[in-house]
Amino acid sequence: MMLQDIQLMSRIAVSIVLEAAPFLLLGSLVSAAVDRYVDTERIVSRIPQGALGRITVGLLGGMLMPVCECGSVPLARRLLEKGVPPLSAVTYMLAAPVINPVVMLSTYVAFSGNFQMVVGRVFIVACSAALTGWLCRGYLRAGRPADSKCSLSLSDLNHLHSHGAQSRSTAGCNCRTVLDFLSSGASEFLEMGKYLVLGALASAAFKVFLPWQLVQVIAGSMPLSIVVLMILAVLLCVCSEADAFVAASFVYVPPAAQLGFMALGAMVDLKLIGMYFGAFPKKMAWTLVIVPMVCVLGLTFFSGYLIR
Repeated sequence: MMLQDIQLMSRIAVSIVLEAAPFLLLGSLVSAAVDRYVDTERIVSRIPQGALGRITVGLLGGMLMPVCECGSVPLARRLLEKGVPPLSAVTYMLAAPVINPVVMLSTYVAFSGNFQMVVGRVFIVACSAALTGWLCRGYLRAGRPADSKCSLSLSDLNHLHSHGAQSRSTAGCNCRTVLDFLSSGASEFLEMGKYLVLGALASAAFKVFLPWQLVQVIAGSMPLSIVVLMILAVLLCVCSEADAFVAASFVYVPPAAQLGFMALGAMVDLKLIGMYFGAFPKKMAWTLVIVPMVCVLGLTFFSGYLIR
């Protein structure tokens, strides 16, 4: 029986990985393209002055510069150094990993065309990102480093994420440029792929080995299921381009809990917490961790009464 359970778990995990991998690869290539070819200075010059306009730019920035959650942190620092208002940069950092075409498409596919899950995820992340950006706006000033005492520089963050961000020098042939671009995308895909595999294995293990009595308890309690899946989102560190497939595999929990998993994991997980504290002042880092958690918890409870 144990061998059969392991085989079943393996099949489930492989299925999740195979479904999610194309979206992770697409997202990695798009992220590499943004890192190399998007003219951020032109974007900075067109950001409106009002708070509402800056929040809107931050929320919709992922449609033009889609990145996963790891890439959003160094990119946000780069935008700050180039003069992007903190309200827009922080909002973008939290929202872009979800409010972008690749992730919305992957969520739609993962939940078999359930548009409510796509809208619910975008709404929860948008509200959380906007509020967090508003609260963090006083910690930073555009055009300056996030914190002179930071031990983690922008180049360190790029190395941590394995983006392979390199100088955009025109030296070298086009062939070399293409190879460098593909190398950056492949590096990110492999870096984030291990988190996808980890998440798929954990999801499969829960489905196969979790005692049915405990499953009934979790499934029968919306608050408990939301809290459990939010904790899993923080621990598993699944990339936002693939986490919808992991969330969809938790078929025994209410949709609100699946939304909590997808919304929180894109803004707060173990790797992001380390990056926040390395890249920003400590008070701001705590805000980036606590505020999204509270917002996601409250909004997913509310969504539980709307999405069945």
